[in-house]
Amino acid sequence: MTHESLNLTVVLSGGQKTGGGFHQALTNLRMLLTTLPEHFVITIVYSKGTFSRELAELQKQGLTSRATVVALPRRLSTFRDRVLTDDRRIFQLARALLRISGLDVATSVLARFLDTSEADLVYFTSPAPEGAQLQQKPFVWTLWDLCHRDFPEFPEVRTSGKFEAREEINSRALRKASLVVVDSQELIDKAGLYFGVQNEKFVSIPFSPPLSRQIQTPRREDIPPEVRDLAGRYFFYPAQLWTHKNHVRIIEALRLANTQGNNFHAVFAGKDHGAGQAIKREVSALGMESRVHFLGYVDDVAIPALYMNSIGLVMASYFGPTNIPPLEAMLLDTPVIASDIHRNQLGSAALYFNPDDADELSKLMVDVSDTKVSKRLVSAGRKRLAQIDDRREQGERELTQRLCALSARILRP
Repeated sequence: MTHESLNLTVVLSGGQKTGGGFHQALTNLRMLLTTLPEHFVITIVYSKGTFSRELAELQKQGLTSRATVVALPRRLSTFRDRVLTDDRRIFQLARALLRISGLDVATSVLARFLDTSEADLVYFTSPAPEGAQLQQKPFVWTLWDLCHRDFPEFPEVRTSGKFEAREEINSRALRKASLVVVDSQELIDKAGLYFGVQNEKFVSIPFSPPLSRQIQTPRREDIPPEVRDLAGRYFFYPAQLWTHKNHVRIIEALRLANTQGNNFHAVFAGKDHGAGQAIKREVSALGMESRVHFLGYVDDVAIPALYMNSIGLVMASYFGPTNIPPLEAMLLDTPVIASDIHRNQLGSAALYFNPDDADELSKLMVDVSDTKVSKRLVSAGRKRLAQIDDRREQGERELTQRLCALSARILRP
């Protein structure tokens, strides 16, 4: 069957400091560039200042040769666009007057740019709110989680209108999208339960560890100097400082384990998003200042060495049901302890604990420090990654088939 060419615009949004979603967006872009049939004419759109280094690396590898790469301007040039998006007071006043007149002026720069572009189909590699704002273009959307529904007690998904914003974006985008990419069947089931979206709209492609993690031998100089001498004595947790990441439970468990004669440390890598002060206050209250180490944001080059010199990863997050750090750990032969929400993702390749129970976690920390347990988990991790890779390849094939079906339905003007 002969296909007419179709202009597919792939949108990269967010930034490296947002965590695992940044890397997954790049993984999915790489997949599109290498697997989509030639009748897809690909344009990559990204915000200036983000993804530049990663796109340059893809260019070096020859992967972007079939694509046009466009840096989204921070401000569009026409007067109408400035009325819609400019933050200066005169334009804010213009928007207020338009709202009084009953006109919707909430469209972002990105949505305006896409709606007036040559795209026939738009693919958002993250849960970008601009998907729901599109008025002219069909789109494929990405959903990472619905944890604001599962755990509304956490301020990062509840306060200052965040819960309502997530509800509105998810409700509109899930219903309006032609196709939605998720990473698990559990998330498909929840989307159906919470928003009434049929299973047929979804394609499941499991998360995978970033290619940047795939090194064989860690270098001592890659480890931040403040923890360089702790090799083999610390548990690692690469997670932004949000309340739902549950750093406090690790600190409590560490103290319990050390009162039994152990000499464990915890190393946390991740940007502070508001919970840092409270977490550090808990460290002081428990007298753990010399045992808990906050590295802040850490460049990618240090992450593999931090995994491979640790006793193991503790994935304490309440949010899930999937996360990328356990996959990174398994790739780097690092044992995994995880909150029990991760059971379906990790199977027998991790030890599980109730994220509310520090005592249960402390016992698992002691268990993982045993060489026999550690080796068993590493072996199970390799097998689990192979299973996940198989499911990912199946999901990628299904996505290609579904995109080809969409391309046959879309008539270019």
